[in-house]
Amino acid sequence: MGKPMKQPCQCRTRRRRGMTAVIAMMFLMLTATLALSMFSVATVGVAGADNLAQAERARANAESGLRWMAWRMVKMNRPRTAVGMIDDAEAALLWVSGDRYHGGTLTAAINADLATLMTPAERPCVITDNSLTTSRIAVDNLGGAFVITINQHPLDGGDPLDRRYLRVTSTGCQGQTRRAVFMDFKIDKKIKYAVIGKVPIQLGRNVLVEGPVAMATTLKPNNQSPIFSLSDFRDLNSSMRIRSDAFKNFLKNNYAGYDNRIAKTNATLFAAASSAGFADTNSDGHIDEFDLFLREFDSNADGAVSSGTGVLGSQLANEFYNSSTHGQYDSELLGAIDSLGGPLFGGDVIRLGYRDGVVASNDGYAKVRGTISVAESSDALISRLRSNNQTIQDVIQGPIVPMNPGDTPVKFGLSMSDIFDLSPSNFDTSGFAAMAGVGGGAAVVQRVRPDQGRSIYKNYTVGGTDATGLLSTSGQPVLVNGQIQKVLSGDPTPYGSTSIQAKYDRPVFTNVDFKNCVIAKGTNALFRNCTFSGVTFVEMSTNITNSSGKTSTNKDDGMWWSKRMKSGYSFSTNTSLNAVNSYGFTDGNNLRFENCAFAGPLISSVPTAYSHFTNSWEFCGNNTVFDMKSLDPSDPDNEMKKTATIIAPQTNIEMGSFTLPGQASSTLKGVVVAGNIDIRGSATVDGSVLITGDGAGNTTLGWFGLSDGSTDPDAPMPEGGYGRLNLRYNPYRALPDGINVPIDILPDISTYQETTP
Repeated sequence: MGKPMKQPCQCRTRRRRGMTAVIAMMFLMLTATLALSMFSVATVGVAGADNLAQAERARANAESGLRWMAWRMVKMNRPRTAVGMIDDAEAALLWVSGDRYHGGTLTAAINADLATLMTPAERPCVITDNSLTTSRIAVDNLGGAFVITINQHPLDGGDPLDRRYLRVTSTGCQGQTRRAVFMDFKIDKKIKYAVIGKVPIQLGRNVLVEGPVAMATTLKPNNQSPIFSLSDFRDLNSSMRIRSDAFKNFLKNNYAGYDNRIAKTNATLFAAASSAGFADTNSDGHIDEFDLFLREFDSNADGAVSSGTGVLGSQLANEFYNSSTHGQYDSELLGAIDSLGGPLFGGDVIRLGYRDGVVASNDGYAKVRGTISVAESSDALISRLRSNNQTIQDVIQGPIVPMNPGDTPVKFGLSMSDIFDLSPSNFDTSGFAAMAGVGGGAAVVQRVRPDQGRSIYKNYTVGGTDATGLLSTSGQPVLVNGQIQKVLSGDPTPYGSTSIQAKYDRPVFTNVDFKNCVIAKGTNALFRNCTFSGVTFVEMSTNITNSSGKTSTNKDDGMWWSKRMKSGYSFSTNTSLNAVNSYGFTDGNNLRFENCAFAGPLISSVPTAYSHFTNSWEFCGNNTVFDMKSLDPSDPDNEMKKTATIIAPQTNIEMGSFTLPGQASSTLKGVVVAGNIDIRGSATVDGSVLITGDGAGNTTLGWFGLSDGSTDPDAPMPEGGYGRLNLRYNPYRALPDGINVPIDILPDISTYQETTP
């Protein structure tokens, strides 16, 4: 046998103890490292997120502060000034000096407003020559706050802005984080209304308003509505009357709004109106009376109504032709609509469709393009109307379209602080008075023979009465064309109305050119075919007294004062008043202007009370015009004279004809201030109408009938038509000096910017 085979060598492996622990420790260290890294990253992320959140909250606090300050500048008791045009020098006075201002300075006003804050620590502010800085003002209970700094420009030598501009910077705080934003504001003075008054306002047919309308006092018991407006389309023909009444009834029964138009976004009501036969004919997203008008007269369905005249209209058929009268249904209505949206200043772009003889959607028709604001509450007005079986649609007709989308068309509960105080005592006309009479220069009178035409009175005081009751000029009998003036006896006022208040014996001025003249108290003249250039100042008694001899501001005392008669005479509407029998005649100035032209403002004294017919002016005739273009360009006071057409805070104004409103035309530019005003005829007001008195029953804009104060909605069209009236607020027109109202501090949103805290 062979040798047995050797077994392979078997090696014994040595066991390495602790390796598992080492590996475990390595993984543990790795895990810990990763955990620490993740914790670190998370911590940094949280911190970063917190920093970003802090920054966003700080920025939000800054923006809150900016909005808060803008709101306070509107609501606070701002300083007043009688200066009409705020320039650099006036802005400097308004900021820190202000001795001439009843309401103090802007810095004092802001300081006083901050003093009303609930937290005492937030009230103090630091004021320097050109800056104001508030205390830290809390936003919440979590440390959020802001600080407001207001700097008056110029901020440095290269700043192009003057002291009319304020840089409002809001620095927001959140913990240790700061963010800042700023915006520029402008110190200005504007009357932001097309019409504002203290008596109910009536808007008649063919009366279109571009701008806000406000009635600033609560109604008297005998008044039904603060605003009364008539439809422009209802009375064009019988078909339009039926359709217009049906649409009004649909609104009364189905619509809770006050703007007289149904939006397509109100799907349910829009569908109901469509089912009732009303359509959005011009596809503007609303159903209103303009759609009814298009449906009736747009015979070729092109979305427009052509009159057959004008730039574009002459190329089209006359869709507004009335075969019964062989003329237009109402040419003044088309003219009023076609004139909407006209240029407001020299460089303004003329809109598409302006005065092209075609009425279409691009004309932007609305009865009022702006907000209507009234002092009465909605509940009080609705209750008052309900007691007369009426709704709001019975007294406000025609579409009301706010200038800013989203604004409320009709606002209630307006307070005087929301606008400004219209009291006559806030109007000072002495600055204009200083430009007339001797203030205008040496007196000049040029009298010519009758065959040579006109006479000239320059820088003169005209009229008045002497002890014998004869008309006089500076103590001498008035001569025109070489003759003592004739007297027109028994001239009624208001002229042409079926409800006269008095009769007058009037001296008559014919074919006279007046420049910078004063019409003396007690003149009560009729001016025919005269011109008035420069400033025409009408004197009146300023102190209206009651039966006890005490100064009064009450209209009833004003009526008593007007009817005072001299010994042996008694007042009657059939008794012609003159200097012999009437104290009202000698103490007031009831004037009538027939076919006269005005190239400059007509200004009056400011009596303490509205005195009805005693201080009343009437403008009649087809050629009575106000044209500021013919002002003397070399006159140093030219800019001041262009700011107003009429400033007569306690005077009753009658413009146009009761019987032929379509034939009386005028253009009023700038501010028109009156105790009350009625405008009939074809007129344009490019500015603002301010009604300061509360003596009349209403302010009548447009033709309402043959009698003074009539509100007859069904009065038949007078011969020649209703006339038309375009009233538009013009923000580019400067105000005249003498209107003592608060300034505005208006934000320029285009200047908003973030800045370094």
